[in-house]
Amino acid sequence: MGVDACHGLELWAEDARRAGRPVELIVRDDCSDPAVARRQVSELLEREAVDLLAGPYSSGLTRAVAPIAEARGVVLWNHGGAADDIHRRGHRMLVGILTPASRYLVPAVRWVRKGPILILRRVASGFSLAVAAGAEAEARRQGRPVRLEPYPVTCATLEAFLDRIDAAPPGLLLAAGRLADDIALVRGLRRRGLAVPTALVATPVRAFRLALGPAVEGFVGASQWEITARVTPSLGPPPRAFTWRFAACFGVPPDYPAAQAYAAGLVMSRCVEIAGGSDQKRLRAAAATLACTTLFGRFRIDPVTGVQIGHEMLLVKWVGGRRRVIQVRAA
Repeated sequence: MGVDACHGLELWAEDARRAGRPVELIVRDDCSDPAVARRQVSELLEREAVDLLAGPYSSGLTRAVAPIAEARGVVLWNHGGAADDIHRRGHRMLVGILTPASRYLVPAVRWVRKGPILILRRVASGFSLAVAAGAEAEARRQGRPVRLEPYPVTCATLEAFLDRIDAAPPGLLLAAGRLADDIALVRGLRRRGLAVPTALVATPVRAFRLALGPAVEGFVGASQWEITARVTPSLGPPPRAFTWRFAACFGVPPDYPAAQAYAAGLVMSRCVEIAGGSDQKRLRAAAATLACTTLFGRFRIDPVTGVQIGHEMLLVKWVGGRRRVIQVRAA
């Protein structure tokens, strides 16, 4: 997913250069290590003196580097960290592109409106806990019973979990694990023949489909972006045009990390235009007032915290080997 995000930024930089903007993209591989990410962000700000700082992919890495950008007074364009707490730590130089994690699975709770809900989450992950908390809040608002459990991460705990599902299936199973966790869960459900309505965070990602093949059929997930979403951009290309160019450049269609990174580039460019340059305070002020629509959807942030308040999640389902957007009533 980090590579996908990188490709999104590469495509934005190429398009910006075609439009006459002198963009040079400097990329560092953080190896999914917070310590490496912190060192590299410091180098980008001090040695490279970058004008625009696009964040890393994942909430943990974004959480690790946000204090560095804040201390330097540099805007961190957060296209990869959705955990709610990132924007609740008093940082004022953050600009969020993504719908916060607490709203990820809310559409799924509205999709299946009957029966108890079982939510799996990783207690060591701020992102996972935020996803679970948001889904739980929506379920309780509907007056439905909710049970929260830690994600089964060993063969023994997974089999024990599947035994409980077999004995008392919930009306809806929600899971906010890592990609490998969600794949293992689906394989277990299929192996045991357990047909429970299930929504997982990893469902829309291409790697999920490649790992599971036909077994993905019928599974549902929350997606930040889809090629088929009904979007009329006021800034940048429409989703299909972006998809065609991305596939031509990289040989594969884009997943949502690429779309959100490309959208971050569009937002950065627009804020540079509004600010009349790369002064960081002016860039942050420009982002606070910007309301637009990109291929990714609506963009608007809370002017104080920088958390995204305009963009909404989509709910998708694998049908006939393709992801299809499910229309869900809001209330």
